[in-house]
Amino acid sequence: MTDEKVEKESTEQQEEPVKESPTEASKTNQEKTLTQTEVNKILADERRKHDAKLKDLQTEYNGYKQTIEQREKDANDAAAEKVETLRKDIPESVIKLLDKLTPIEQLEWLSDPENAITKKEIPALPQPNEGRGGQRKSINIL
Repeated sequence: MTDEKVEKESTEQQEEPVKESPTEASKTNQEKTLTQTEVNKILADERRKHDAKLKDLQTEYNGYKQTIEQREKDANDAAAEKVETLRKDIPESVIKLLDKLTPIEQLEWLSDPENAITKKEIPALPQPNEGRGGQRKSINIL
């Protein structure tokens, strides 16, 4: 029986309507009294503020972008000069592959000691010995 009493009390408490205080009711009424022109004016002011911030950020971004592009161009030009001196002794087939890379990447590849290309001389063929075939003829006697 005590369980039933607890259940009734809890349901009764839930059914009571929540009353708003007069100040809360007046706040909601004030929010609803804005006219469309006032709302449009507020939105337009906010949009102008955000547009000004966007413009400032875009000019700052463009300034950074220009300095980075200039540095990259200068680095590519300096690397291209160094690459030209390093490409002198490289075979044509490797040069064609290097042309697909940027000058900075070419310089990195050419500067790496593991990628060093050396010209090797092929030794001359040995002189033929007596007789045909270049081998001595020997006879095995048993």
